[in-house]
Amino acid sequence: MMIQHACLCGHAACSHACGDCYSTGVVLCAWHHFVSLQWTNAPACCCRQVSAVKAPKRLKHAGVGQRLVHEPVFLTLQPEGSDVWRLEPVINLLRDGAVGIIPTDSLPAVVCDLNNRNAVLKLYSVMDLAPKKMLSVLVSSFQDISRYTTGFPIPTQPGQPDFFRLAQRLLPGPYTFILGASKNLPSQVVDFKRGKTRHRKSVGVRMPDEPISKAVIEAFGECLLSHSVHVVNHLGDTTEVPDPGTLLDTYGNKGLDFIVDVGPRTVTATSVVDFTGGEPEVIRVGKGDVSMFM
Repeated sequence: MMIQHACLCGHAACSHACGDCYSTGVVLCAWHHFVSLQWTNAPACCCRQVSAVKAPKRLKHAGVGQRLVHEPVFLTLQPEGSDVWRLEPVINLLRDGAVGIIPTDSLPAVVCDLNNRNAVLKLYSVMDLAPKKMLSVLVSSFQDISRYTTGFPIPTQPGQPDFFRLAQRLLPGPYTFILGASKNLPSQVVDFKRGKTRHRKSVGVRMPDEPISKAVIEAFGECLLSHSVHVVNHLGDTTEVPDPGTLLDTYGNKGLDFIVDVGPRTVTATSVVDFTGGEPEVIRVGKGDVSMFM
């Protein structure tokens, strides 16, 4: 049965229906139906992943990486990753140049295909980032790190720590390691209007220890360019992941294509260590232990 009415918020009604949709006698759009299920522990139903489509409009970087704006597709998964097989629509969207939000072992990340220039431009537009802003790369293996970076500093004297071996013990984990960029890393567009690019001298790499993000990267088969979602307050031990409503309000009208959600949980920022100077420099102390780098 189809719902033909509009939600009170003005958005189009959910395009599919089940008994849960009618049980309250209230017509909801896909978004508000999703919220009512995900954040009130209501039973799952067929409408959970349906999203409504708004009238299209152009993004800011018109002419370069141009996309249509619509409401994102929502997918809710079990936090332990028992149903990651349901990620196939998200993987297909990424292959088509989509930009979306996935959970990580820190804040959720806005991600896209690292090697798709239009998708990268769209990510910058969705996030309202300056063109010279440096982003991180989500990787699934040390082979990926070797491909896109010049690697960790090599010990030159007896007694010096082997940072590569150390990283092998720490990753996957809540760390961002800044390393020299290799020639394999795509150039960064530093001028959206002129399409001017430059080779990145360094790049932050992350290998998250979180089942959903790991499954996305592995199924996609390539690394993802990423930037954490914006939060107003400083991250602390009790900071909660922004709920889907907040994410939709922030990015939903900017061209975001999908949101993968695993429900409420607390998050802590990653620890950031810069290796580009030869010796490690701790940029930020976060969830990961950095005592060995200080």
